[in-house]
Amino acid sequence: MRSSGDSSLRIVSEEQAHALASAALDYGSEAGRPNRAEWLVARVSAILSADVVLLTYAGGHWTILTAAPGDHPFTSRDALKLFDDLTTGLAAVRTAGGQDWTLVTSGRDSGGVALAIAGDWTMSPAPFVHLVDVVTETSNRPAAEATPVVPAAVMRLHYRMLNRLARVSGLLAVSDTIIRHAAVAVDARLGAIAVAQAGDPGQASIVATFGYPRALVEHVRIEPGAGVIGTVLRSRKPLFTTTGDRLTGARRPRYHTSSFVAVPILGDREVLGAICVTDRRGDEVFARRDVAALRLFASGAALALERERALDSAEAYAHAATVDPVTGVFNRRYIQIRLDEELQRSQRHQIPLALLMIDIDDFKRVNDSHGHLAGDTILRDVGDILRRSVRVFDVCARFGGEEFVIIMPGSTSENAMRIAERIRERIEHYRPADSVLAMTRVTVSVGLAVSSAGSTVGQLLERADQALYEAKRAGKNCIRGDGSTASGTGTARVDT
Repeated sequence: MRSSGDSSLRIVSEEQAHALASAALDYGSEAGRPNRAEWLVARVSAILSADVVLLTYAGGHWTILTAAPGDHPFTSRDALKLFDDLTTGLAAVRTAGGQDWTLVTSGRDSGGVALAIAGDWTMSPAPFVHLVDVVTETSNRPAAEATPVVPAAVMRLHYRMLNRLARVSGLLAVSDTIIRHAAVAVDARLGAIAVAQAGDPGQASIVATFGYPRALVEHVRIEPGAGVIGTVLRSRKPLFTTTGDRLTGARRPRYHTSSFVAVPILGDREVLGAICVTDRRGDEVFARRDVAALRLFASGAALALERERALDSAEAYAHAATVDPVTGVFNRRYIQIRLDEELQRSQRHQIPLALLMIDIDDFKRVNDSHGHLAGDTILRDVGDILRRSVRVFDVCARFGGEEFVIIMPGSTSENAMRIAERIRERIEHYRPADSVLAMTRVTVSVGLAVSSAGSTVGQLLERADQALYEAKRAGKNCIRGDGSTASGTGTARVDT
């Protein structure tokens, strides 16, 4: 009998990923919030509907900082030792108190913070790694760096920027928010924000501008050390001039003055980008207080840009964790989660749910005769045929080896039989494009099951599996249902 999957397996949804990223941004930007750690853990617990524990490392051992709810299994030395063998910056699953917990420690060099979330969230770890990194960085940030000495009006504008950043997402919207607030804070007529490519701070481009159209510079690629922005990205230090033409030469027609300020946007491990402003209103020069103000805005910008990177990583992780790399359809872990969701929905709304289990006949002979690369070609082509043969809301997955599964919400046995026959015929007439496989004939056997009241995931999979076994016994290249038989031409009925 097939397993119905691990009930502790969880995947961060897009909505949850954005909520977690916003929580990290709020935590990092509001150093004065009372009971900040308790607030963060309670918010994360509410977002995930899961127990959450935050820990710190000091004095040679882990201690609990806060938890939501208050009871958890990490009260003994043996339980706390689970955090000792973790790889920094990665998520791992450990069992504590009879249930699975996802444990994450910071990848920051400073380390010293860990997060425990009830359930197995390792298919989408990026939001948790980002969250624990922000807690670590903020905990170790000097107070003078967190709050530069700048005018109260600039501090208020910085706070408004952070509030706005918590409500917007996407690199363009985030960058536009940053440069608009930063430029206004120092009375600049013109400004731009350049963002470095993740993993390669030497490659950067301007993603938002203030005071002139981005179209003028959106195709410019900033070389390391080239010009003002390139110099700032390489040196990780501010660059500015408060007098005449020291760096810019003769005044350019577009500018009123040659005074400018450029500050780096610094992450913990690399340069994320740079903010550059020029041409102060009233044709005045920028002062050192403007440099301090822009560094403050750059610290808030760093939190937002790291959030966007975390969201991108979360999407990439989620995609990689749910998609079979050979065929491009969903994988077994995802289909078991999705099947449970669709079965519950079908029972709530009292609608049928059909399940097709499809196996490529005699696939081992293809691998033995032509090798596994040839076998992968056939698997990819079969996956493509399945996707093109079903409805847009049906879900195709590779269940393992040469076996595929299709979930068909709202489909009766008759509808499912028609689609199963369509698949069987298309694969029977399919011929691989590879000349080596030109003479290879591919067929499939199909098992069909339809849910009934009270069906479980395991029962539905078992019934489809048994129907597939009957199709194999009947000579292959045919379809069988879980109540009676049907011929390879699809003319017989299927009773469920």
